[in-house]
Amino acid sequence: MANPGYGKRPAPDQLPRKSDDFALLDRDHARLAAYIDRLPDGASLDHKALAKHLPGIGQAACRTALKELTNVGYLRRFLEAIQLDGGTGVRWVTRTFFSRTPREDGWWEQFRIENELLPLPDRSTAPDPQPAQPEETAQAARTPAYEALAALGHRDPRLTLSAADCAALEPLAARWLRRDPSPERFTHALASGLPPEGITSPRAFLAKRLETKLPPET
Repeated sequence: MANPGYGKRPAPDQLPRKSDDFALLDRDHARLAAYIDRLPDGASLDHKALAKHLPGIGQAACRTALKELTNVGYLRRFLEAIQLDGGTGVRWVTRTFFSRTPREDGWWEQFRIENELLPLPDRSTAPDPQPAQPEETAQAARTPAYEALAALGHRDPRLTLSAADCAALEPLAARWLRRDPSPERFTHALASGLPPEGITSPRAFLAKRLETKLPPET
């Protein structure tokens, strides 16, 4: 879960999930949006936390994707005044709202006013920040099964898996690839014919497909 203030909060009046959610986004941005959409309320949405849990998307890419999601209306951050205990003052915290239904700036502004929120301060005149530290690029060796699972989100963002999801499904994927080592056939079998109403849990969905579509032993 996130530190106070930064956890995910749902925007109201979102449309139900459907197959073409985030279809107009860049594929990596769509993967991140689909992953955020499934996260529970309160989950951390800062770029470092997201990069930690999404294989193949680094901190810089997550930061860029979050900016894009903000620009096109899926995400907004506002300030909210929290009354301190004893009425001694207020504490300003950042609230992060996400909507799978993209909203125009006017909609977000009305939402902000109705909920007595403030916009984040304009940082365009702030001094340049200190250079960021290089990201840690070394990773533990990944098996072909793990890599094949992580790549499914590139085929369809609805199948984006977290690192924990990939690790949990890895034995099933490894069994599959022992019977048929083709990553292309693996991806085609698992990512074809997805339900039009969307996928609530790609981990559970893929676990079932890894069992029911398992190639026969030769």
